[in-house]
Amino acid sequence: MRIHIRRFGLAATLGVLGLATTFAAPGATAAVTGVSVAAGAEGLRAGCAYTVTATVDAPPSEAGEITIINSGGSVPGNGDRLGQAEYHAENGTATFKWTPKYTGRQNITAQQFKPGQYTSSKYIEVDVQGRGIDAGSSCLPMP
Repeated sequence: MRIHIRRFGLAATLGVLGLATTFAAPGATAAVTGVSVAAGAEGLRAGCAYTVTATVDAPPSEAGEITIINSGGSVPGNGDRLGQAEYHAENGTATFKWTPKYTGRQNITAQQFKPGQYTSSKYIEVDVQGRGIDAGSSCLPMP
């Protein structure tokens, strides 16, 4: 009888320790919760700069850096890392200036991770409709 009680006590203790470790793990529930690209009235054009915004529920200090990649579509540059986003603690977002090089459908992915440890990602499909000239506050479409 005492052996069964000891085994049950050990199993219960290990279960509680495992549960406590899961809840105490930093970034255990960290996630990229959204990604968007701010396009102007002219749409997206290769050669013009746009702001990519990723919404995250944990800062880079907990869940890792936030990077932006071009992760899909049939255009050249598929899989290219575009760069690291700048985190804004006041609103839980990270932003990155992106200048498309190619026209066509592309998946812009925001991902947050620590080296060697994947955390989360989210993507948005965009269509870069043509070329443009960046005029600073607007993009002038080229014919």
